[in-house]
Amino acid sequence: MALAFTGRKIHIVGAGGVGMSALALLSQRLGAVLTASDQNNSPYLQKLEQQGIPTWVGSQPERIPPDAEVFYSSAVPAQDPERRFAEDRGQKVLPRHALLAEITHHYFTIAVAGCHGKTTTTAWVAELLLRAGLDPTALVGGTVRQWQSNFRAGNGQLAGRPLLVLEADESDKSFLAIAASVALITNVDLDHTDVHKDIESLRADYLTFVNQTQKRGGWVQVSKECDAELVAKLSAEENALWQAIGIAPEKQALRHGHELYPVGLPGRHNLFNASLVLQLGLKLKIPNEVLKAVLREFSGVARRLEPIATFPQWQLTVIDDYAHHPHELAASLATLEEQYAHLLIFWEPHRLSRFHHFYREFDAVLRPYAEKHAVFVLPIFAAGDRAEDYPHTQERWSNFLCPPYLHVSSTEDFPRTRERWQNKKMAAVFCGAGKSSEFAQQYARWLSTFSAESVYAIGNA
Repeated sequence: MALAFTGRKIHIVGAGGVGMSALALLSQRLGAVLTASDQNNSPYLQKLEQQGIPTWVGSQPERIPPDAEVFYSSAVPAQDPERRFAEDRGQKVLPRHALLAEITHHYFTIAVAGCHGKTTTTAWVAELLLRAGLDPTALVGGTVRQWQSNFRAGNGQLAGRPLLVLEADESDKSFLAIAASVALITNVDLDHTDVHKDIESLRADYLTFVNQTQKRGGWVQVSKECDAELVAKLSAEENALWQAIGIAPEKQALRHGHELYPVGLPGRHNLFNASLVLQLGLKLKIPNEVLKAVLREFSGVARRLEPIATFPQWQLTVIDDYAHHPHELAASLATLEEQYAHLLIFWEPHRLSRFHHFYREFDAVLRPYAEKHAVFVLPIFAAGDRAEDYPHTQERWSNFLCPPYLHVSSTEDFPRTRERWQNKKMAAVFCGAGKSSEFAQQYARWLSTFSAESVYAIGNA
């Protein structure tokens, strides 16, 4: 593809996140000259530096080229010094939505949306297209294990245009800016209540996403988890395809006609995710042997039920998981309970807004596991939420600081967790989207200090 951004200078504020770092890499590939910054260092920011993009940590507005366009992530507030400096200097300063819109207009864009499962499904779709010889460019909201990256640069085309697969995010409504040629939807479930006040508001956005895609001449596919309202939006051809696919949880497989398609990733939720991959493969007439192999062999995305360490002498596996919504948590724990006799669950509430809205639902999911297994509650990760906006948080939080829950406030509390170990096959699973992954790594390191038999690997170094 001709380098559509040749001659442009772009600065990314908040480039240390998984989504913005991928946008920066794709902009560079399109010919732009990049600089990038973030308030915190991260592996994703370091990857930009490794690709020759000048980066810095903290606000250094004087380093922004005066002739650069500035794009900022949704996590960057209006009072951010780099945003304000560039605006005062008269530069073009825009949210990431604008960059997404411009980039996706250059591609045949397959956009994967959904409140749960979209990262896994985006990577799965990209892997299918890669194995089918279509060589996609891909932007994923997590590190794909087979690539060891969140970004893949491809040279393939579909319908005469460069091919792009990307994750479409509803949390900040940026998915409405994407020029999707194909819209894939995993599910619609209320989350990000700081942006979507209720399920009706969220559903309206998803219907807009569908309508925009269809008006553009594109097509829509929805997973077997989606309800009748979304299914009714499908064309006759896509509806027939949706109807023809069945879920076979007893075999951890999908059915289409007389064919059975075993799914390698565990859990019912991954059968739903896989149903989208299968629909797209059938729609694109990808050879059946390729489809079956990808559904069976895809190894997933980092931090999605990812084992990071095993300790055979205790029959203990440490697992890092991104679940941070009650329904995600329920799906992850149900999957693990089928595989392990005893669970040590470390739960990190993520965002004050989410905890404030769903604290009853979190309790309903976790309490049975606390009584049967063990639930250790980690400190709340507030993210960008302000405590003064959620005055009842402490009162609601206190319910999780007493039995049957156990509290782990720092690594110094790790020794207490051994009291809940049992002499059977165990998983210590860390669930959350903030610092829980760091806790998981620290727990594995702590265990390895007094374990001569450990088999230990850092999964997210």
